[in-house]
Order: sequence, then C-alpha cells, then structure tokens
Amino acid sequence: MGARDFYLEVVLPALAERLDEAFPEFGWRRDAQGWVATNEEHTHTCLGVRAERVVAHGPAPRGFLVHGGEATLWTAYVNGGVVPRGADFVRAVKELAECAGVDPSPLERSEPRDRKADLLQEVDALCRRELMSERGWRARDYLESRGIPAASIRDSGLGLFPARDHVHAGLTRAGYGESEISASGVLADSRWPGRLVGAWRDERGRPRTYWARSLAENVDADTRYLYLRGARRRDLPPYGFSEALSGSPEVRRDLVLVEGVFDLHQLRAHGLDGVAALGGTGVRPELFERLASLGVETVTLCLDNDKAGRVATVRTLEQAARATKSPALFVVDPKHLGSAKDPDAYVLTRGVAAWQAVLEERECAIAWRAGEHLRGVNADSPQKRRREVLSRVGAWLGALPPRLALEQEDAVTAAAVRCGYSPESLRRAFRARFWTEPKHVRSPAQEWDSASQSPEREPTDAGPDL
Repeated sequence: MGARDFYLEVVLPALAERLDEAFPEFGWRRDAQGWVATNEEHTHTCLGVRAERVVAHGPAPRGFLVHGGEATLWTAYVNGGVVPRGADFVRAVKELAECAGVDPSPLERSEPRDRKADLLQEVDALCRRELMSERGWRARDYLESRGIPAASIRDSGLGLFPARDHVHAGLTRAGYGESEISASGVLADSRWPGRLVGAWRDERGRPRTYWARSLAENVDADTRYLYLRGARRRDLPPYGFSEALSGSPEVRRDLVLVEGVFDLHQLRAHGLDGVAALGGTGVRPELFERLASLGVETVTLCLDNDKAGRVATVRTLEQAARATKSPALFVVDPKHLGSAKDPDAYVLTRGVAAWQAVLEERECAIAWRAGEHLRGVNADSPQKRRREVLSRVGAWLGALPPRLALEQEDAVTAAAVRCGYSPESLRRAFRARFWTEPKHVRSPAQEWDSASQSPEREPTDAGPDL
C-alpha cells in the first residue's frame, strides 16, 4: 500500500475518531455531522473567525473547513500551511498517523512497482515529445484550429502517437520486454500512429488507458475515437479527475462533468479547473460514491447539446440516484449552450466569461429530471395528459432514496406549478399512490407539514386523481 492509499484508507478514518486528541488546540467537540471547534482564542488568532465556523464534517474529513471561507487539508496544516508533495507528503502522513495513534511503519516499506503503469507513463512521455517535435506540426495546427492556444499545447496533457517502431524502440530502451509491450496493448491497433492521444489516469495519477483521436473530421463517428484494448474505463474515475484531485480542496469541491474528453482539454487550456469528463463511458452508482468519498461536494453535469446529450444526462442522474451516497447534483440544461454543440464549442465561440455565466444557470438535477418527464406539458395541457405525465413523475420521485428528500420536495413544487396544481395537493396525491412508507417513519415532507397540521388531522383527500 502506497503513502496515499495508507493515508486515505487507514490514517484518515482513525484521525476522524480522535480529532479532539490529535489537535486539542481547536477544542473539537462532536456534532451531528462530525466535529466543530470550540476554542475561540485559537480560531480567532490563527484563522480570524469564531470557533463555531470551523468544522471537520464527514466520516473521514481530509481537513477542516471555515464556513464561508476556505478548507485546509490536514497534510497542509501540519506542513506549515503548504500542501506537501513527494517526500514532504510522506512526512506529513507519518506525523498525522502518529497523531491518530496509527503505526506509521507501513510508510517505510517499499511499494512494488506497477510495471504496466510505468510502461504507459513512458508511452505518455513519447507521445508528448512527438507532439512538440517537427513531426507534430500538423497536430499542433489542428489543436490551434480547435481553439487551444499555441502556448498551452505543451502543457495540455495531450500527445501525438508516434510510428509503431518508434514506440517499440522507446519502450525497449526503457527496459521493457516483448511480453510486457505486447500485454500492454499499445501496439495492437495499427490505426493509432498520427492520432492525438490522452492518458486516462486513476486517482493516484497513474495512466491506466488511452484514447486516440483522428485529426481528420471526415472519419466515421464510430472510429473517430479509439481506446486501448482490454482496459476497463468504467472502473476509473472521470477523465482528468486525477488533476483536480491533486489540486486544492476548492478545485475538487465543486466538480463540473462534461461529456467529451476534448471538452476537458479545451476548458483546461483556457484556465478552467475543477472539470472532468465522462468520456462516453457507462456510468455506475459507484462513480458518485467514489467522488463523495474523495471530497467532491457538488457535481454539475454539462453534457452535449443534442438528443444524445440529454439521454446521457438522464442516464447519469439515474445512476447517481441509486448510489448510497453522492455529491449534491446539478444540471446545466443543454439549451443554455445555444447553438454550440458542446462546452468545447461554446468556450471557443463565446469565451470563458460566458461559460462561467452558463454554470450560474445550473439547477437541481432531480427537479431537472422531473422536468424532462414534463416536457411539452403545462397548465393549459389537457387534464388527462397532465395526470398521465404526473403519474410517471410521481413513480420516479417515489423511488428516490431518503437522502434526496429535499430535492424531491423541490421537484414536487416545480411539477405542481407547471401543471396547474397546488404543491400541497400534488404532494398528498404522490404520498397516497407512490410514496409508501413504513409505519412510524415520517418523511421530511411530513415533518415540515406537521408544523401547521398535526398528523391526526391530515386531510384524507388525496388531491388530483392521478
């Protein structure tokens, strides 16, 4: 187990159990969500805020947060306020392990090398050098035509796949044998040379697979992007997430998920961080559980502005709703991209300020999904049509887990207003037909209602006969 895994899987959970002993200067005390500071003198002197504004919430918080301010990683806290890298990170983890009462000796054991990841990293270096060589001029011209500034190409994370014999020679010089090169699959497809490539990395920044894009625009959509054979992208975090994860907590706290891998590079080239790409993979609930565990608090979906993009948005939300935990979910409706097909084209034609304005138009993902059911329906639609569609909305909302109760409530209100009913009557109808609850268990919506109406006097009218 490497230092990062040891920190995430062993040290942080142990630290969360004894934060008051590890950092007594804060005067930590437990609350419903984790820990809150109580030492006014320390927080005012060191942070300039009242103690109750300093919290360390979550099952294994990676640091503390000042409400209305910034977050500080534990590793940075013990490293003089600077996020540590390399050997400094290992030293910080060792110190935190000791604070948490954890034996730090595993940090002193050498981790076996991941030969395949090292090989793919060597391929990445070969591709980046190829892009910046004399042979890469056509690819650089293409990137500039797509709106990536020439000065940003070197550090864009992109490469150009060299001739196969050049790749083979480079890997051989690096000490890799024929069996390793063959097993990696990097030379399995003769269509790769001359294509733009990008490395798809795991949370630790190790390359696990690649995509390769043709420079020609008249290529069939099915072959425009090629992927390394035998690699399971579904088991990886979103494309580009490792860079967001290695940055400051502010960068990864609010993550924007786009659809295409090239969208990511376009946004990054214009100085926009906190972005990752789905890359056309089938999304599973585990993705959102993983993002939540890694400190992502909100995810904003901004997928392509076409029918396929809407379908992908719906599928992604369905999987997120099935997760046991997830960041708060928002959606930028594709209509806000105007005539642009995707975020890549939007930033290229409208600029960074317009893109940031688009993100301000994001809306609750659950309410957006309910609205997709209701597309084409309003208060003037025939009653039968409205009630048919509301039945589908109610069934979908009723299947959501309790953790989405607030989002569910917002969606019911929006659906009622859109269809010409009062939120109260629609809520009663949904409860009667779709929201079956165990005895003695009351939903958050019922708790809110009880402030003005006791359960014993709740009307028996179920509202609209859906």
